[in-house]
Amino acid sequence: MTLVQVCTILLVLAVVLGSARYLHTVWRGQKPSRQKWWRVIVILFLQISSATLLYFVLFPPPTFTRAERLVILTENADTAELKSSDRILALPEAPQMTNAEPIPDLASALRRYPGVNNLQIVGDGLSVRDQHAARGLSIEFTPSLLPRGLVELSLPRSIASGARWIVQGRINRLPNARVELLDPGNTVVGITEIDTAGNFILTDTARTPGLAMYQLRIMDGNNDVNNKKTIIENIKLPINIVQEPALKVLSLSGGPNPELKYLRRWAIDAGVELESQIALSPGVQINSAAITINSSSLREVDLLMLDERVWGTMNRSNKQSVIDALRGGMGLLLRITGPLTATDRNELKALGFSVNDANMLQGVRLNKDGDINTQAILTRRPVRVSSIDGVTLLQDDSNNPLALWRAEGRGRIALFWLTDTYKLALNADSSRHGQIWQDAVSTLARTRDENPIYVRDRNSRINERIVLCNIAAKTYVQGPNAEITYLIPDTGIAANKNCAAFWPRVSGWHTVVTNKYESLFYVRDSNDAIGLKASAIREATLLLTAKQSTEKNTNRIPVAGSRWPWFLGWLFVTALLWLLERAKSGLA
Repeated sequence: MTLVQVCTILLVLAVVLGSARYLHTVWRGQKPSRQKWWRVIVILFLQISSATLLYFVLFPPPTFTRAERLVILTENADTAELKSSDRILALPEAPQMTNAEPIPDLASALRRYPGVNNLQIVGDGLSVRDQHAARGLSIEFTPSLLPRGLVELSLPRSIASGARWIVQGRINRLPNARVELLDPGNTVVGITEIDTAGNFILTDTARTPGLAMYQLRIMDGNNDVNNKKTIIENIKLPINIVQEPALKVLSLSGGPNPELKYLRRWAIDAGVELESQIALSPGVQINSAAITINSSSLREVDLLMLDERVWGTMNRSNKQSVIDALRGGMGLLLRITGPLTATDRNELKALGFSVNDANMLQGVRLNKDGDINTQAILTRRPVRVSSIDGVTLLQDDSNNPLALWRAEGRGRIALFWLTDTYKLALNADSSRHGQIWQDAVSTLARTRDENPIYVRDRNSRINERIVLCNIAAKTYVQGPNAEITYLIPDTGIAANKNCAAFWPRVSGWHTVVTNKYESLFYVRDSNDAIGLKASAIREATLLLTAKQSTEKNTNRIPVAGSRWPWFLGWLFVTALLWLLERAKSGLA
């Protein structure tokens, strides 16, 4: 129920109860002294009129005024080229202009000039402070040029210790720029050059758990007079490296092979808890621990790896237990190292994969950019695997898939028909070997319950609103200066339910604390990475122009009317009613 409806109901009840009380008093009065009928009618009419006028005082009807167009100057607006006959207003961050009227924010301007439904934004765009006020208006945006340097950045929120992570972004107005990735010790761990569109990608491996401050060094592609490259920007890359619980992987193999040997070596280095069972002959097995296949034991397994020989010798009960665990969230990796039977193909088809024999070369290489003379030649099974909703997990240098995965219930299942990845380790390419299995395990393994708190704004800055979601009551934020700020979650609108706004006052790492979780996020200084800031503001303003009001600028538009005429009318009628109730006129 809206505020208008509540006030209407209260006013109607007040009029009905007041009129009923008055009529009851008149009726119970003695007949010789009863009030005359015209007095009763006038008093009832004045009561109704007073309530009606009070309603219009609270909610005045709209009036029509001439539509107006405002020109809003924002940061880095080009005032020299601006020529407009419309009213020009300047936000606090805009450059000075002689005929521009200064305003504290856009909302104040719209209250000062209520007949506005068209805005022309000039400059970088509307900051977070003004974006909400501009919604529903018709907007024309004349953006300024983005600054030289980094304007787009994609960075993971947190990284597991030992995992390989990627940073990518876009450089603006710096052709042939070189980008360097520096670790917390200022050691260069990655170098690349941007492509024709200004994009770049760099990778590194997360090491010790904790808060790490990497750097992105952007350098001009051209040398200066000293034959050195000029540093354009140094961008901070805050990284939260976490120590995740070790994944539990169970490997079942139909026989010993070097692939399992090097897989175990990788698991030890990656911190993966690997248990294995290798069949030597019927009834003879090598186990790293006591292993049973049933629903209860598979609940503790994050990823089950097996080959076609083990799958073929499983009984129906064990296969059903594996499929039930898969649909419950466990990952399943089936390695195809030999021929498949018709029964195997039918069972895989029931799980969403179509496997057919194919006449193809079995030797493949993985890196299409490296020297083919130094690359290891690996072996794949001569099969063609397809799936309607399959996703490629690994491919060769010709973009032919070597592994596919798909979702099955809450889990993921993959087929892997590359048989000898261990050759990469023998060919001094252990990093490539480890990356293959790291990608496979991280993609397929059971999803852990993650911290539900997240920051909606990735480019957080001081003195700008940040929205934190999935929080509960009594949640607070602790800043780097140990100052604590309690948050009030929104419980109303569905889009912002359990979200709260926070305005940081200092830069650095902030901690969000609830009764169950803690989460970290980094706040940049207002002058840090100005290209990212300008790009974010531009994207938000362009999004507002895409959601323009369907009602375009017209000659006359409705605006809220003035309350004063209605208030004076209500005061006059109420005073007249007060005088008439106390006057002797109309009494018998």
